[in-house]
Amino acid sequence: MKLLSFRPSRARVDHFGVLLSNGQALDISEAKSGRGLPDSLLECIRGGADALARVRDVLAQAEQRLKAGSSEHIVSLDEVTARPPLIPGKIMAIGKNYSDHAAEVGSAAYSRPAGFIKHVDALIANGDTIRKPAWTEKLDYENELALVIADECADVPAEEVYEHVFGYTIMNDVSARDVQFAERKEGNIMIGKNFPTAAPLGPWVVTRDEIADPHNLRLVTRVNGEIRQNANTGTQIFHIPAQVAWYSHAGLYPGDIISTGTPAGVAAGYKGEGSWYLKNGDEVECEIEKIGILRNPVSTRKRRA
Repeated sequence: MKLLSFRPSRARVDHFGVLLSNGQALDISEAKSGRGLPDSLLECIRGGADALARVRDVLAQAEQRLKAGSSEHIVSLDEVTARPPLIPGKIMAIGKNYSDHAAEVGSAAYSRPAGFIKHVDALIANGDTIRKPAWTEKLDYENELALVIADECADVPAEEVYEHVFGYTIMNDVSARDVQFAERKEGNIMIGKNFPTAAPLGPWVVTRDEIADPHNLRLVTRVNGEIRQNANTGTQIFHIPAQVAWYSHAGLYPGDIISTGTPAGVAAGYKGEGSWYLKNGDEVECEIEKIGILRNPVSTRKRRA
């Protein structure tokens, strides 16, 4: 299933939904009355297998009604505002997890899974605008497969990791490279990875059962239609079992996200004429096979208060 969050017009809170075969969404928040359905994706994750089974049942019923011509609790994605699929407790990102990316930025790969924390305040949804801060001249994109943790866990053995994975989504690890590289010289990465709109996430979360092998997915990034990144998740240095096993030492909770790194093709590694860094008016498309496309325009305008 593809599970998502959105806000209907005139609504004050986000609604939880599931994608239908026709590209529309079943509004679980509206359909839940008396059915014991979760009211959000995070609530669904916390509810475990029982909650997911109830959502699966109501989806099957909605698909049958759709064939019969009923559109009860069904919404068009064009008529609602996309929201990040969920707001996790934390986002833990893996750095330099593709050898070609490490090489293009002139840095050795890590000897173990390592990286940084991405702040949840940086999250935006599919279609939202990436705002280029005035203090950076090197705004970059990083298309990454992100996994969503299913339950509370710690010190997870590598062979048991997938038991603790709820599903997968896409994160664009937007980076201010000039600031990031300056910070790295001082032994930290903070502002260069954490500023408003630096973490587009979505467009939805695909449940684990729909992706048999997360290390056999084509990953493509386009800027204004031009392919920049074109790789396969199987070329990661540290695969998901190693990543989750290591980061689980910090303790993981339902809905937590681990973003698994990006391959070569980022602006920081471009050696041709001109610049690949993002500018006002650009559009970034991060596509991962079996998940979908995360699209975001870029603007130098500040967000309205």
